Amino acid sequence: MIDRTPVRRLAGMRESGVVCPHCQSELRVGDDTAVCADCGAPQHWSCWQRHEGCGEYECSSGRRGAESTQAADVLRVSIDDLSRATPIQPRPTFAVGPIPVALRLDADSFNDGQPKRWNKLAVTAIVLSVLGIPLFGLVTGLFGILFGCLALAGQNQRLKGTGIAIAAIVLGIVDVVGWTIGLGIILGGGAGGLTMQLDQFEPDPAALKQLPPHTARAMAANVLIHTAPEWSRLRGEGIGSGVVLKIENGSALIVTNRHVVDHHFAEQTSAAIPAFDKLSQIDIKVLGQPARPASVLWIAPKGIDLALVRVPVSSDEIQAAEWDRVPSLKVGADVFAVGNPHGLGWSLTRGSLSQVRLNDLNGNDVKVIQTSAAINPGNSGGGLYDQAGKLIGINTWTKDKRVAEGLSFAITFTTLLELVPAEHGLQ
Repeated sequence: MIDRTPVRRLAGMRESGVVCPHCQSELRVGDDTAVCADCGAPQHWSCWQRHEGCGEYECSSGRRGAESTQAADVLRVSIDDLSRATPIQPRPTFAVGPIPVALRLDADSFNDGQPKRWNKLAVTAIVLSVLGIPLFGLVTGLFGILFGCLALAGQNQRLKGTGIAIAAIVLGIVDVVGWTIGLGIILGGGAGGLTMQLDQFEPDPAALKQLPPHTARAMAANVLIHTAPEWSRLRGEGIGSGVVLKIENGSALIVTNRHVVDHHFAEQTSAAIPAFDKLSQIDIKVLGQPARPASVLWIAPKGIDLALVRVPVSSDEIQAAEWDRVPSLKVGADVFAVGNPHGLGWSLTRGSLSQVRLNDLNGNDVKVIQTSAAINPGNSGGGLYDQAGKLIGINTWTKDKRVAEGLSFAITFTTLLELVPAEHGLQ
């Protein structure tokens, strides 16, 4: 007989429930157990001793073959042997039942049993990004983005804070973009994105002296109008033009466009006239004197884009424009415009009177002049003159320069004369 010494031990959770191949009864925890060194099958130690070896089919047949001294080339199984045979029970790979507490794993098991710690970089990033809202976000926002990215790069299972790192990056981007736009609005200028200093736009006196008298008078009647920013609407400075109509008692009466002094006008759907004290602050620069505060005296009814303003004057270089109550408007006639395009004060452009048209405005026909004289932002409210230097219109709007050239419009001066009250002395 070949000696196959088993491993002897007390049955544990692994062996519990396994059927002994000898007595066909289940092993229980604590049973004296023999584990075959060849096939690993557990069985009662007493059964192993009684049968002198392993009871598993593979091991028992090999043992019998080794112990037998007879040559047996053919294995014979009778019908009685088959009737007495019982199926081999499968051996479970693990014990059925609750997992012992000692073997349970949770998230903290990967952190040596300690709770996760906050990622300090992520916390620093969110603090910087939040501070960037009231403080200088161009700097704190950038550092918030930087620390947030570093926090994500160093994140692992021992740390928590992925969400706040992402939030810090997003908020930091908002800080940078918001502060960039805000500073651009605060530091940026009005017309053409320039910060306007009205007293820097005085024309060269020598150039004015070389002009023909009718052109020089039109130049001297031009004024530069500046409106203060409207912080509630995030608008920049407004630059426009005006024409001096009358000078008396140390002040000048000036005509301009309503949209120059009332930035809300373009958005109104009705012809309502706003309260003058609700309009933006207005400063007017005339030839020979610094810019001074002005006041609105009148706004045209029916939504027509005209207004009258008044400003104190002390300069002897300023003059009032000339006009005819019934001007001659001939298509093809030469005209010129005077104004302050993009804040470039006292600029003159020439063109032709292209056509006289009627504009239906809130059910009212308003006569407008179409001209090829160049009109740009800042020309609004300036004068359009015939070749004799007589005021015939107030430059009002132009087409988008990307799709049109030499296509500008002015409200006829006679429209103003028909609407303005007699108290202003223009009749």
